[in-house]
Amino acid sequence: MDTAVYALNRVMTGGFELLLWPLRFLGPFWSLTVISLVTGVFMVWIFGRVSDQRAIKGIRSRISGNLIAVRLFQNDIRVFLSVQGRILRDTLTYMRYSLTPMLVLMGPVVLIIIQLHLHYHFRPLEEGEKTLVTVRVSEDKRSQVPAKIKLEAPEGIQIETPGVWVPSEGEMSWRIRADKQGTYTLVVHAEGEAATKELIVGSEWGSVSSLRSGGNLLDLLLYPKEPPLDPSSGIASIEVAYPELEIRCLGVGVDWLIAFFVLSIAFGFAVKGFLGVQV
Repeated sequence: MDTAVYALNRVMTGGFELLLWPLRFLGPFWSLTVISLVTGVFMVWIFGRVSDQRAIKGIRSRISGNLIAVRLFQNDIRVFLSVQGRILRDTLTYMRYSLTPMLVLMGPVVLIIIQLHLHYHFRPLEEGEKTLVTVRVSEDKRSQVPAKIKLEAPEGIQIETPGVWVPSEGEMSWRIRADKQGTYTLVVHAEGEAATKELIVGSEWGSVSSLRSGGNLLDLLLYPKEPPLDPSSGIASIEVAYPELEIRCLGVGVDWLIAFFVLSIAFGFAVKGFLGVQV
């Protein structure tokens, strides 16, 4: 399963790298806007292909007609309640027809969000900036491995503190300082085994993987850039506490996930008429 997930991650990550490469000059917000436009069009197109468009169009027409009837017969309680019942029935039918397309869309949208998290949630360290590197040890190794865990950093990265062990969490942390820009490889040694973690130092935004995990399937999906750790090493995960990427629109800070959902939905509704799709 881990191999299949990593293979999917490589395809998705490589595809997004190619897609975002020509958009880097736009900056985080406007590149996210372009991604949201493409996603909105894609979602509406898929919705139109997997939904019963004729049935949805008929139901929407009936709901619109019944809404007019509610205003016309609002003084006739019996007719008013009858029309309200038909609106409720048609609304539930509409939801049933929309359920299958929504389930089909859920998979691609989740994969897109995972890739956006990789590019828009964190930023690289800057020169002179400090952060923590945390190694989590597998539960079955916590009584043996901790005293033998060592962190090795290449030239350009300084390890400023010795490892601090937190027994309740099974974690050991070091504070490091980034001295020069570049892409580095941290090496964690434990019980004769070695595991690596990418570290990025620079001023430009891009794909930043904060966590490299072992056999945790959810972590492998959420942090797709690096291959899974070997469980036999006794290391469950290696995490770099990158700062969050600041995204601003007209001087106002925005959350990338909220911006993506709002923009993609807005673009989707804007183009549904051109695509001839009933939503």
